[in-house]
Amino acid sequence: MPNTDHLYLSHEAIRELATVLAEIPDVAEDLEDAVTRRARHNAPSHRLSSRTSDQPLPFSPTAARARDHLHATLVAWVRLICEQRAVPYKGDPTTPGLSRWLHRNLIAFAMTEGVESAPAEIRSAVDAALNIISPAPAKLTINASQLAAARRTRLNMSGIATLARELGEPFAKVTVRRIQTLRDAGKITPIPGPWSPDCPEQFTVGEVLDAHLAHPMRQRKSPHLSPCQ
Repeated sequence: MPNTDHLYLSHEAIRELATVLAEIPDVAEDLEDAVTRRARHNAPSHRLSSRTSDQPLPFSPTAARARDHLHATLVAWVRLICEQRAVPYKGDPTTPGLSRWLHRNLIAFAMTEGVESAPAEIRSAVDAALNIISPAPAKLTINASQLAAARRTRLNMSGIATLARELGEPFAKVTVRRIQTLRDAGKITPIPGPWSPDCPEQFTVGEVLDAHLAHPMRQRKSPHLSPCQ
């Protein structure tokens, strides 16, 4: 076992670093889709004019900058570790490869002088990528009469979950799964049909929102994390 007496990161910081590094391979894949516009992102729409029509560019400069920043951040930390510990880098040079190498070498990472800012810097780069991949929805601003009208609306589970997400707190956690849980527990009742077999059940929005507030969600216990060794 490596000697961990001289760590420049706390055990909590190491756990945080492990978590964010484990996210990166999937984030990098989604970010590459965003670069080539195979996924939605909140980059501005750059359009190429022609005499016949305007077509969106098949490339997002904003996503590309986030991708390159994430990659450069990982390269910088890998280089620091390799230089200080006099070891060659033999891993995959891609962003997922760099993150996996850092994850495998967490203790060496934590024992490298000058890495105190690594968890925050890597998390910041990942968050910037996530903002491109899954931009936060614009918060819906409604007045009392609009809210009252929304509460009377009849929607299926997916529609209610979308509306709740736009309403924000305290309804942001009214997901399809949450609505199904309330329905299974008898806390909400679907609107009587008749419905065709393939037609999803509908509910009154207000009843679902009220049931969500009246029956708090059960808090899951966090699994115990053993100290890094």
